[in-house]
Amino acid sequence: MSNTLNATLRALLEAITEFLPVSSTGHLFFFATFFPFTDFGESTEDFEDLFDIFIQSGAILSVIFLYYKKLSGELFAGIQFLAGDKSKKEGFQFVLSIIIGSFPIMMIGFLLRKQLDGIKSGEPLLYILGLAWFLGGIGILIQEWYFAKRIVDHVEDSGTAPLTIRQSIVVGFVQCVALIPGVSRSLATIVAGRSMGLSRKKAAEYSFFLAVPVLVAAGLYKLYKHWAILDGEKIWILVYGSVISFILCIFVIKWFLTYIRRHSFSIFGYYRILLGFLVLIYALYLK
Repeated sequence: MSNTLNATLRALLEAITEFLPVSSTGHLFFFATFFPFTDFGESTEDFEDLFDIFIQSGAILSVIFLYYKKLSGELFAGIQFLAGDKSKKEGFQFVLSIIIGSFPIMMIGFLLRKQLDGIKSGEPLLYILGLAWFLGGIGILIQEWYFAKRIVDHVEDSGTAPLTIRQSIVVGFVQCVALIPGVSRSLATIVAGRSMGLSRKKAAEYSFFLAVPVLVAAGLYKLYKHWAILDGEKIWILVYGSVISFILCIFVIKWFLTYIRRHSFSIFGYYRILLGFLVLIYALYLK
């Protein structure tokens, strides 16, 4: 398989799975175990590490593109509040909720970076992925069953207030579980948000917004770490993959929000359980 085709398929996987509660990183890691990049010599492993994180920048650009008006408006309102305009308190609270919700995973991810970097090439990777997918799927189904009668999902746009500090802290720390490959950052934030009474739409959108600082920080760290291996071909592949991810993520986000207005997250739970089961069977008996 050529590296361009490899990058195309990975970008497709990234776009389809980034904002769904199924773990984009898990899918990319699993794909790479069978179809690694080729012809990069000793820098192949480092480029694998960089590419799978960096193409998430395309996904982030899609969030900024779709929510530019809201994000820029809330950021400007937050600045106005700090400048003394107390009527802009909600804008400041929105920005604060993103900062608080993003901080734990960035801090813990940085502190555990060596251990996390070793997981992808480690022997237990398939077992970790399979178990995370399987248990995460069960978690989604339990959450949907338990909270279905306690959250008013049909009034999707009735509440526009930002998350409280307490809610942001809870979601932020729950999000840290997603440092385990296969768990899914979207799953962790959506389940945490739903558990505190957020509608499916609001929980999903807050997950989108949290992705911006988290994935930007991760991408910049990997770029800094592997800067020395970059050349013309590798830069082209990074940009190419990010562009595909950006374009497709726009459609995936729109579809996802439309889907959850009428349906629960259960389908993603069933998908995770099936995928996790198959991966565990492969790791235990077929590898």
